[in-house]
Amino acid sequence: MLRLFLAFWVFFTGISLAQQPSAAPATPTPAGTSASLERIVASAMQMPAWRSARHQVERLTILRDKALAQKNPTEPVSDRFVITTLGGPVDLVRFFGLARIVCGGKDRRASLLKEYQREKGEVTPDDLPSNALGALFGEELRPHMRDTGHDLVPDLRRFFASLQPADDAAIKRHSYQRLVHGLEAETTEQQRAASRDWRKAEPLYLVSLLAPERASTIPNAEAALHAAGLETRRVQGLPIVIERIGTPDPQPPPPRAVPVPEDRPLRLPLRPKPQGPSRAVPVPE
Repeated sequence: MLRLFLAFWVFFTGISLAQQPSAAPATPTPAGTSASLERIVASAMQMPAWRSARHQVERLTILRDKALAQKNPTEPVSDRFVITTLGGPVDLVRFFGLARIVCGGKDRRASLLKEYQREKGEVTPDDLPSNALGALFGEELRPHMRDTGHDLVPDLRRFFASLQPADDAAIKRHSYQRLVHGLEAETTEQQRAASRDWRKAEPLYLVSLLAPERASTIPNAEAALHAAGLETRRVQGLPIVIERIGTPDPQPPPPRAVPVPEDRPLRLPLRPKPQGPSRAVPVPE
């Protein structure tokens, strides 16, 4: 009798367990995206202000604040940075800072020029490229600025996917100085000085470090940008803009028209009346 009871118990327990849903697997990082970026986005989306945002600028500000809360510098590189094969190190504080300015309606090139003029002291390889990339993303997001139903996260993932982010394992293999400043353990003073005066939007070249098998076909930073469909442009002679390849430069506004007066009859000056001879003044004898 006991054996019969145990047999029935095992049978029905097995059916019950089979009908229970299995535990959901951990959400993987989407292919081609950055784990660092995903962690920043996930943290931002948990904020009540994300759901109540009145426009995309407020969401970009939340993302910037989450990046700003990350420690810097750290070993390994913190989530403040997205390390990419084609676009070098991207400082998310600068990226989202310029993105929110330009998405809010400011002219992209004028904003980049203003930020460049504000740079004081050291300018490292992550600074101006991050500004330029963020400004480009902000301009492309601008059509959805007031559409709070638009999810900017897929746009963000696609933008960074073209730059080919490195995974966490690759980032942990290299130092902060190598990935962000381009400096080896032993570098010359000239190399250190160049790393502190990086006044261009061309990113730090990391292909030889992160994808050495592609270095022969992508030999420098310019080629790396081109592989991502991007190139640097100039504003007032300064190479501080990153643009999509094939995008025409903005045309300057036409000069203001000068009003031309209507033709009117020519008025000649009046001729003076002839004067008679002056009266002689009697001179006493």
